[in-house]
Amino acid sequence: MKTNRIYFYLFIILLFNAFHLISEIYTADLKEGLSETLILLPVSFIYTLFIFWSRVYLKTKLVPKIIDIENRSQFLGVWTTVILTKTVTLTFIWQTVAYTFENDKEIERSFFDLVFWLVLLINFAVIAFVYFIEIFLESQQEKQDIKIKLTQYQNEKSVAQYLALKKQLNPHFLFNSFNSLSGLISIDTKKAEHFLQELSNIYRYNLTQSEEVVVPLKKELELINSYMSLQKIRFGESIIFQNNIEESKLHLLLPPMTLELLFENAIKHNSVDINKPLKITISIENLNLKVINNFQPKNNDYEKSLGIGQKNLVNQYKMLHTKIPEFNILNNNYIASIPLIQPEI
Repeated sequence: MKTNRIYFYLFIILLFNAFHLISEIYTADLKEGLSETLILLPVSFIYTLFIFWSRVYLKTKLVPKIIDIENRSQFLGVWTTVILTKTVTLTFIWQTVAYTFENDKEIERSFFDLVFWLVLLINFAVIAFVYFIEIFLESQQEKQDIKIKLTQYQNEKSVAQYLALKKQLNPHFLFNSFNSLSGLISIDTKKAEHFLQELSNIYRYNLTQSEEVVVPLKKELELINSYMSLQKIRFGESIIFQNNIEESKLHLLLPPMTLELLFENAIKHNSVDINKPLKITISIENLNLKVINNFQPKNNDYEKSLGIGQKNLVNQYKMLHTKIPEFNILNNNYIASIPLIQPEI
């Protein structure tokens, strides 16, 4: 991108010098016009590059440390100050050099003569031109980036909706649930009613929240409580769920169905046995939701078998957050670290 900008400024400078040469040919002669152009061309190019690169340095290294770049008044104020300061400074440098080497001792010449003000005006015009061109090009690039991100997000959302639809019609989950319900009806009708209520809660949440971009952690926990109630009926003491999340953190946001995806993967791909219970723990560390389960995979291709759901979650976060989910195996535990999003006030 920066190389393209340099080519752009080189083209503008070449165009400017071509007009200057043509005007010199008409007002003076070809030889004088060529000699001036040979000096003016490299000087003007180096000068423009200096303005360009100094702005890049200020924008990336210095300005973010001084102001809040999201604050428009601060943004305009600091760049106006930079343009004026740079204009005056460079003008004094140019005039000092000219005054030192070209001052004719036989002629009284003022430092702040007409040439000084002309150089000041030229400097301001060049610097302002470069800065406004950069601001315009950057704004266009930001708009383009936003369009690309929106397109990518729409694609990822379509995949997420497809996955949500698959969950709604998941025959294995339905088969296991109805099989457990069938067994409960003849044994414990109250527990069967409770089971049916939790099952309806899961599908209601799936239908109503899957269209949302993000949801509060509180809602996700309500879903996972219903989900784990069904799993406890199915697996009994072979599965353990521990919630260590503080109530003050329940307002934080994450994509819908995130917890259900992680819990489903843990149950689906790990052994669940009374002799080796599967323990799933959730907690929050530094605005990261930690979902930890003891690592006892059913097969050796655990990572590969996690499927597109986990990849889709990562892709969603690329659109929503500066951080993405991380998945690691540490001390015989599988740890999913999910960045939580602060709601806008």
